[in-house]
Amino acid sequence: MARSKITREYRIPGVQSFSNPAWSPDGRKIVVTGQVDGISDLYLFDLNTFEAERLTGDFASNIHPAWSPDGRYIVYSQERINDVPGKKKFSFDIAIYDLEKKTTEVIDLFGDAFNLNPCFSPDGKGIFFLSDADGFRNLYKYELESERVYRLTDYARGISGITAYSPAISVPSGGKLIAYNYYRKTYYEIWTAEESQFDRIEVDRNFTDMSAATLPPLKHAAANIVDKGLFNRAEMPKLEVDSMKIIPYKSRFKLDYISNSASVGVSTGIYRNGMAGSVNAIFSDMVGNNQLFTSLNLNGEIYDFGGQVAFINQKSKVKWGGAVSHIPYLMGGMNLVLDTIPYKDSQLPVYNFMVNFIRMFADNISLFASYPLSQTRRFESQASSSWYYYRFDRYNYYYTLDQIPIGGNKEKLKAPKGDNFQQISLAYVEDNSYFGMTAPMQGHRARLQLEKYFGAANIFTTLADYRKYFYARPATFALRFYNYGMFGKDAKDGVIMPFYLGYPWIIRGYEDIRYDRSAAEDNRFDISWLSGTRIVVGNAELRFPFSGPERLALIKSKFFLADINLFVDAGLAWSEGTKVSFNLKPETLNLSNIQEMPEKKNESSPIISTGASVRVNVMGYLILEPYVAVPFQNGGFKNIQFGLNFTPGW
Repeated sequence: MARSKITREYRIPGVQSFSNPAWSPDGRKIVVTGQVDGISDLYLFDLNTFEAERLTGDFASNIHPAWSPDGRYIVYSQERINDVPGKKKFSFDIAIYDLEKKTTEVIDLFGDAFNLNPCFSPDGKGIFFLSDADGFRNLYKYELESERVYRLTDYARGISGITAYSPAISVPSGGKLIAYNYYRKTYYEIWTAEESQFDRIEVDRNFTDMSAATLPPLKHAAANIVDKGLFNRAEMPKLEVDSMKIIPYKSRFKLDYISNSASVGVSTGIYRNGMAGSVNAIFSDMVGNNQLFTSLNLNGEIYDFGGQVAFINQKSKVKWGGAVSHIPYLMGGMNLVLDTIPYKDSQLPVYNFMVNFIRMFADNISLFASYPLSQTRRFESQASSSWYYYRFDRYNYYYTLDQIPIGGNKEKLKAPKGDNFQQISLAYVEDNSYFGMTAPMQGHRARLQLEKYFGAANIFTTLADYRKYFYARPATFALRFYNYGMFGKDAKDGVIMPFYLGYPWIIRGYEDIRYDRSAAEDNRFDISWLSGTRIVVGNAELRFPFSGPERLALIKSKFFLADINLFVDAGLAWSEGTKVSFNLKPETLNLSNIQEMPEKKNESSPIISTGASVRVNVMGYLILEPYVAVPFQNGGFKNIQFGLNFTPGW
């Protein structure tokens, strides 16, 4: 075939599950082993009428059907239940079903054996089958006219599939080769041979000898390595009764993982010296009830040392834990000014190249817990306290007026005052979604959260996040509603930064604000529309699996997993007292009517974008989303935006 793919799928009416389908020689029908209410029978499915006919109707199992070359007969293995004491409780006979007469003929072969996987010979005059009549499962042939049986193979390990009932031979119609499974050197191999290549040995059709398959076997077909090894093994020392005792389990942490990127380095330069390095490690006890996560990093000077330690207890239904962290944030800038420095009894004019470093340190202590209501629903809670403080360092590098360096110094300046926050939150979470190659495909996800801030800010926030996925093969239609609000007397004071719509993982196309420097009247977009103490977002995506598993994607691939997406993003940000205008085309500036500096209008308007993206799953570690977006309130088609996200689809 030019390309392997699923061209059509069928449901067999009335059959709950089935296995071992066999195609009729004319290609119009399929016979299967169907299971209904735990009983396995043969069912004939017509590909033209989509109707199913049950061929067998007994309590015994009927498996491994195969067609005769003329399409009149179906040979299969029929279970036989034995009531004779000392024999197997059940075995399998070879049976032939006549489709014209609607009759079944059972062939009397190896009465107590498992006679499985029968196949008609290409000329229709014989039946190949597997049997363990001599204790090994080998290939046999039964000739219909002479009623003689011939053993074709004599393998010590026999011929078998992965399970005892798996088909292990195949005989193509119109061909000469017989294909069969053979287990060799810890692998299942497929061997082929013509019938003439086998050593035909006639055997008694009523003979069975199961001694080789009995534990322990009475006679060994090969050297008995196991028994020999057990006989010659060293004598085990005797353990005294009081030498063994029960010790209660104690949880002790052992190293589970340490990052392979652990590193450390030192750098020197004209402006300052620095160090860098990081290491991450995970510890847990033997049964995984307790886990400890640690992270240490250094990037810059000794002040830029950061770390975090988190603990989680998973022993009971309530999962709980805590975390302690110290995170430095570094900001800075450069400036060249005219300055003076003392020189002897006078002031020497110099150039001062100033390098400023402002560090904000965030110390945090958090406690968290979750309580599952089911596999898809849970409550989450968290309480934390954070302290923020600053350090301001300036490096002065002096140069004479003819730009000759004459030294420098470092000074510690007065830093801004710090703040502290305390925060508690409670959330209800639902998630029954099924994740595809790069994003969820089916189900829904929801989060309802209430959060309260104390300390430097008296604020509480509310979050409602609902996502729904409709899967209609091969595409998924995804919807998201997202509302985040900040309330309280300090919400307007900017103690906590307002929410921002312009992040590309929320609304795509508003990362680069368009300004027309040649025609000021064309500048309509107000960047203040992107931020506020309250935001509402709506997203819609149509997701097409492009490459990946055959059942999902248009192009089959084991390594390149990608989706193509069409999207519409919309959002609105506002604050208390803001006038919301739903005019999607705000007024254009008219310079001829401006007599003086206009008063800033406290208003906001929705923003909308549309476009397409491609999400690529990079070896299961990272999902990249390059996209192109048309931001309607930010220049529209005149300002098409290209961007890149590093997050899975919402």
